[in-house]
Formats: sequence, C-alpha cells, structure tokens
Amino acid sequence: MNTKSLTQQELINEIETTYQNFNKTLSNFSEKEINTVPFEGSWTAGQVAEHIIKSNGGILQQLSNGKTESTKRRYDEQVSLIQDIFRGKDKMKSAAPLEPEQPPHNADDLLKTLQQQKENQLETIKSKDLKALVSELEFPPSPDGLTRYEWLHLMIEHAQRHSKQLESIQKKL
Repeated sequence: MNTKSLTQQELINEIETTYQNFNKTLSNFSEKEINTVPFEGSWTAGQVAEHIIKSNGGILQQLSNGKTESTKRRYDEQVSLIQDIFRGKDKMKSAAPLEPEQPPHNADDLLKTLQQQKENQLETIKSKDLKALVSELEFPPSPDGLTRYEWLHLMIEHAQRHSKQLESIQKKL
C-alpha cells in the first residue's frame, strides 16, 4: 500500500479527529458500563482507554525527550506497514507493560489524560523534527525503528483500532 504523506496540518487534523471519535465513544458509556466486561476474554471500555494511555505515555516520553538520529530512508516509509498491522482483523496480544489494570476506571480521569496526551502529540508535531528516527523506542516489525512521524501514525492507528473495539463493546452491553 502506498500512502501519501500528510502535511503538518493534515496530521494535526487526523489526531484531532481520531481523539474526538475515541473520546466521544468512551463518553457514551455510563460509569457502570465503563467497568463492565462485555464478554469473556474482553477488556472493559475503561481498560481499553487505559491501554491507549499506557501505550501513548511511553511513546510520547521518547518523542519529546528521547535520543534521535537521522535516517537514510524516507521518514514515512513504515506508515503502510503500521496501517497494515493495525487495520488487520487479527487479534493482537498486548505487551505486558501495556496491559490495563482491573476495574474500576473513572471516565473523567481517562478522558482528561487522553486530552493531555493529544495535546502532547500536537505539540510534538509543532515543535519537533518529525523526520528524525527515535533511537530508543523499538518497533520489532521495523528493525531500524520508526521516525517521530511514523510513531505519530502508530498512535493514530492504534487509537482508531481501539475506537472500533469500544464501539463493539458498547453494542454488546
């Protein structure tokens, strides 16, 4: 799949839309529903949101303060790989550090943290070199790692995937 690189404004818009949709879906759950397991083997809506928060937290820390280096490849080369992975139908296993805690979760706290993370992503777009390779963050499908631009895409795709999961959970409840 050949993807067109997004301009800075298009990337900002994509993040805004992704989090608007995710947060709107999360906001539709009652306090009881956000902590209800919809079916065996599933996370609650609160756990899904916490998983996104944990995942974003580690990435954002490195995007802001981590070591970077230049790369000889195109800065957006791995975007189609990221999209293929996160848009696939296969169930994915979360890395242990990104596993959410057991309920209860508080919707307002989750939404506040997600909002702050979105702001951090937007700040990264506006203030950092998005073409720089982030040296200390690993993404095993890409042996040489990802650029800031690609990490931002990963966070978008990840949130979009889990937004669909929230919609499925809501239908089950």
